[in-house]
Amino acid sequence: MQYDECIKDCDQAVERGRELRADFKMISRALTRKGTALVKLAKSSKDFDIAIETFQKALTEHRNPDTLKKLNEAEKATKELEQQEYYDPKLADEE
Repeated sequence: MQYDECIKDCDQAVERGRELRADFKMISRALTRKGTALVKLAKSSKDFDIAIETFQKALTEHRNPDTLKKLNEAEKATKELEQQEYYDPKLADEE
């Protein structure tokens, strides 16, 4: 898939950037792109955890408001999914 290739390319970019001692902004940008691709691939709240970790790594490299916004959106989506998973219509009917 398209997102899987993006994730692989971003991993290679981060690895290569660290070898060449590239600017932290460039490494952060690659991690942010990887996190965005992971969010688009996420189907359950557990999948969002990987994206959240990636965004946090990107913020460690370089504090960027766009990355922070994407992190907050991913955390919000995780909470919403957890609430939906918790909701059980059968239990609500019994109450």
